[in-house]
Amino acid sequence: MTGATAVTLVARAAQLEAAAAAWRACPVLALDTEFMRTDTFFPRLALVQVSSGEAVWLIDPLAIPDLAPLAALLADPGVVKVLHSCSEDLEVFQHALGCRPAPLYDTQVAAALTGHGFSLGYGALVQRLLGIELDKQETRSDWLQRPLTSAQLAYAAADVHHLLPLYRQLVAAAAMQGKDAWVAEEMERLLVQAAVVIPPREQYRRVKGAGRLKRVELAALRELAAWREVQARAGNRPRGHIVNDAELLALAAARPRDRAALAGVAELRPRVIREHGDQLLAAIVAAAALAPADYPELLDQGPPERSARDLIRACRDWLAERAAALQVAPEVLARRADLEALARSWQDGEARLPPALAGGWRRAAIGAELLDFVRTWSAAAP
Repeated sequence: MTGATAVTLVARAAQLEAAAAAWRACPVLALDTEFMRTDTFFPRLALVQVSSGEAVWLIDPLAIPDLAPLAALLADPGVVKVLHSCSEDLEVFQHALGCRPAPLYDTQVAAALTGHGFSLGYGALVQRLLGIELDKQETRSDWLQRPLTSAQLAYAAADVHHLLPLYRQLVAAAAMQGKDAWVAEEMERLLVQAAVVIPPREQYRRVKGAGRLKRVELAALRELAAWREVQARAGNRPRGHIVNDAELLALAAARPRDRAALAGVAELRPRVIREHGDQLLAAIVAAAALAPADYPELLDQGPPERSARDLIRACRDWLAERAAALQVAPEVLARRADLEALARSWQDGEARLPPALAGGWRRAAIGAELLDFVRTWSAAAP
């Protein structure tokens, strides 16, 4: 922060209206949030930071019941909203205000596309591009306490103040490298992904360790995870506070059918049995009533064969060279899951690009060349 930058704590509706009037004159604004969710399912918005470059507003949502002027800013198509690593912020805004900021510019994504490394943190990017070292001591402080300390306010202001200088440098770099369209496509992708809501009956896919289960076990896990998801959302409680992933996996493996068997599942906490035993048994019974044809498909197809593993390694080496030439992080071009899908299709007889590589800028940048590489490698492979 510089001494010339005005910082305003906005804690009254009239102040928010005045700030909104200033925002309407800005083609680009920087945004950040502070929130907490240690004991809730949904994030609790504690502070919203907005910067025009010359001024910073710290908006206190606990003091202002109606945040409609802020929601109007998020929805204003004439104002680009700049954030860093925005996925959690998008969730926070959607829950608190019912909308997400658009048009959107994420400096972390743009940095990865212009040669600054994958998933670079805000402080590291500020250090690299602006030569400024940020104080991160307040990262895990209590943002719901009131009044906020002077250190918290300074930290919050700094977290948004440097976004616009980063934005300007990254926009210039993307233009120089001919990647404007790439960046724009990735920003749209962020908003599309943020709008995807995973139904309760699909939540089993996100349970850590689910890939090890058999189909009959996955059927039980699907019912159990769906029940947990509904409970977590309805009660605004973290999933793990109801039943944690390890307990779900143990239940899916054991599939107890009565209270005695349920008590025999060693991984279950007594509180879980006491509070949710009947519901857990009901979910397991519902899964047991399914025909095998209705079980979910296996999540983990097992390790690729040796030849496919060799192809994956070769593709990774090729991608590293291609990424260096394109000045992007290799992880941006393709994930390991993409390469595994490509290798499996090759193993099945015809190499096909996975969906992530089959369209948009990635197809144009590497798609056809990657398939040519696979064919050449395959012809030369022993």
